[in-house]
Amino acid sequence: MLPKRADVGRSVWASGAQRTGYLLIAVALGATVAIPIMLGGRDALAATLHFPVLGYVAIFALLAASWISRALKLRLLVHCLASPTGVVHLLGISLATDFAFIATPAGIGGYAASLYYLHRAGASTSSAASITAVDQGLDILFFILALPVAGLVLIHSAALAHLRTLALTTSALIAILAAGAWLARRTLAKALLGSNAVSRRWPKVRSIQLMVSDLLAKLRSDMQLILEAGPAFLFGIVTLTFLQQLTRYGILWLALLILGHQVSFALTFLLQALVLQAAIWTGIPAGAGAAEIGLSSTLGMWVPNVGLATALLIWRAATLYVCLIVGAIATALLARRMPSARPE
Repeated sequence: MLPKRADVGRSVWASGAQRTGYLLIAVALGATVAIPIMLGGRDALAATLHFPVLGYVAIFALLAASWISRALKLRLLVHCLASPTGVVHLLGISLATDFAFIATPAGIGGYAASLYYLHRAGASTSSAASITAVDQGLDILFFILALPVAGLVLIHSAALAHLRTLALTTSALIAILAAGAWLARRTLAKALLGSNAVSRRWPKVRSIQLMVSDLLAKLRSDMQLILEAGPAFLFGIVTLTFLQQLTRYGILWLALLILGHQVSFALTFLLQALVLQAAIWTGIPAGAGAAEIGLSSTLGMWVPNVGLATALLIWRAATLYVCLIVGAIATALLARRMPSARPE
């Protein structure tokens, strides 16, 4: 029997999308090496080979602390809403999800990966969606609070007035958008459900509306459970989120410090947060290339080219190369060992 034309079309599209994905990752990996070498020359590459072994150990410790913090946060959320899951299993889910965030444009694949792996681990569809939403919401809360604090830490420097203004403006804009989305949640829910007139005319639309309505009701119930879990629970997930982000954003600062460049942690955090968020929208996975250009053009005021290029190479090796390798291993292990999803 000949394959259907639609099946052939989908197969060709999937193959093309896969090749495009591989090409984007290759471009990203190449850019993370090429741009620092253009900035610091061969000396920067040679300096990475002479970087202290204990320095690499310290950087990996920060990276591991970030991984473990997120896994523990997921464990609290999963135990609140879904069936108990071991922290090692959740660490694998966290690493595989990070891999999907890094390897896809704008990190869009990370959301789908989070839903998929949490559901396969035993969470219902609504619980997986709630956990994913809370996880991302906590990250947003972190930046809303951390950006203005970092800006105020640098208040003594007149040269950084524009950076402080940008940090405060960005934090306020994120807060306004988040608050607007929360206040408009009922309107958004009605928009998703559509009108009754349309559903009466097309029965299939009605069935979709009922599914969406049921999912939204479960989501509201899950969110209520999280909010009523108690102060200790809320303090725990917020603290773990802050630890997860601060350790990850501390890697570049630590690399610079070990290389002998004493740059303020608040400054390196602000520049990473603002530059990386802008670079993500280039469409290149992890904002590779654009992030290096942005950080080199801003941090270059305080750090010589060779030292900055060396730090950028080490920073990307930890936050991109290592995360991709470890995430790929976690993805492969989950594909082999993941239990079947429980029924809804």
